[in-house]
Amino acid sequence: MSRVYKTARGRMIDMDKIKLANENVIAIGNMKVNARGDKLGAGGQVEAGRNQIMDQVYAVPDSPGFSPNDPARRAQQKTIIETNKAKELHDLASNLVNSAPVETEAPAEPKARGALASSVAKTVAVVQKPALSPAEQKKANGPSRI
Repeated sequence: MSRVYKTARGRMIDMDKIKLANENVIAIGNMKVNARGDKLGAGGQVEAGRNQIMDQVYAVPDSPGFSPNDPARRAQQKTIIETNKAKELHDLASNLVNSAPVETEAPAEPKARGALASSVAKTVAVVQKPALSPAEQKKANGPSRI
């Protein structure tokens, strides 16, 4: 599925088509690679492909021949997955698997915390007193001059 965008002027731009057309263009920067990820040498010639580079990145020191892209490794992983699926189907057919849904407790709602949440959560008793007269307000505020 390609990404096709419509510009403000009404032109249609296919981004995947542009990426494929510029795959071998030297990338901007100081890494000396092209847009695809191949390592470039003198004159822009490809020294190492991106798959070779990724094999080196994922190489395990104990086994020098390890590669996630190795066909033998992929076949081994595929057989393991198929074996597990076959075992699950066998267990399901033999009624060894409990098909009843497992009930789990709902997680407890966390307590409210933070300035706003804690102030909203607290209950406060408000006591209303009669309004003070202007003379009493002056006395309550303290002396105005020393």
